[in-house]
Amino acid sequence: MRKELLIVMSVIGLVLIGTNGFGQQQQMYTQFMYNKLSVNPAYSGNENYTSFTLMHRSQWIGLKGAPQAQVFTINFPRIAGRLGAGLNFERQSIGITEKITYEGMYAYKFSMGIGTLSMGMNVSGRSYVQDYTDPSLYAIQGIQNDPSIPLDRFANHVFNAGFGVYYNTKVFYVGASVPRMIRSELDFDKNNFFSTEVRHLYVMTGGSIAYKQDFRFTPQVLIRMAENSPFTFDINMMAVYKDKYSGGLTYRSGGGPGDWGESIGVIASLQVNERWMTSFAYDFTLSDIQTVDHGSVELCLFYNLVPKKIKTAVVNPRYF
Repeated sequence: MRKELLIVMSVIGLVLIGTNGFGQQQQMYTQFMYNKLSVNPAYSGNENYTSFTLMHRSQWIGLKGAPQAQVFTINFPRIAGRLGAGLNFERQSIGITEKITYEGMYAYKFSMGIGTLSMGMNVSGRSYVQDYTDPSLYAIQGIQNDPSIPLDRFANHVFNAGFGVYYNTKVFYVGASVPRMIRSELDFDKNNFFSTEVRHLYVMTGGSIAYKQDFRFTPQVLIRMAENSPFTFDINMMAVYKDKYSGGLTYRSGGGPGDWGESIGVIASLQVNERWMTSFAYDFTLSDIQTVDHGSVELCLFYNLVPKKIKTAVVNPRYF
């Protein structure tokens, strides 16, 4: 087992080297444990059935133009025991800016000891739009009188590719990924070059700890690093009862100097049956923004296209 773990950590090390130093451009979700596919292509094909995930996040409720995000993923069943595939569609908006992502993933899996090592790649495209004709825009002297504000709608399309590794057993997982390896140009004015897509590194790990007969605890960690930005992390602890009811907390680091962090999230999940699951999260803001916002909300809906021959899952597949 020590040999297998050494190999896994060596592969993860290659991913770390590929990032070449590490603001955050990719959306952060409190329920990251339910959204692995959108950050790590190696997670694709992790089960023997197709699973659908739909998530919505409203951040900093009460602030006009605050970030919102919707994500829809499809994780296809493992093919021939070794191949995985998945799709990810995501929309993000903040103010007059909107970003739409469409992404495909592929993974190849190896048996390693008591677990499985997966290596995956993804190809993605994004559409960026900035709409200065939005009627919600406001300027003290009036938008028409401010020559620095272009009264137009701008769009840009970029493509990218990434890589990830993921190792899991029935009670443990660890993974690392860089979903965007290319510094694609983001500027709407092609005559002026100022910004690119930033490489993000994700490192995730977690486990399942049995407690008595019907309870188990699932501690999980997600670390994020982006070029020219400090790293941030989410720490989550969930308690699961009879593989049906789940509840827990997520702490997110960050915020400004002197803050205790960015937020603390409360999560409640219900496994309705072997096919349907729903989950809700509410974040209490810890940074200075708490004086003007009313927290953040996430809603999730999951559907597993489980074949009739598969009765129940011993371990919730959305964790491992």
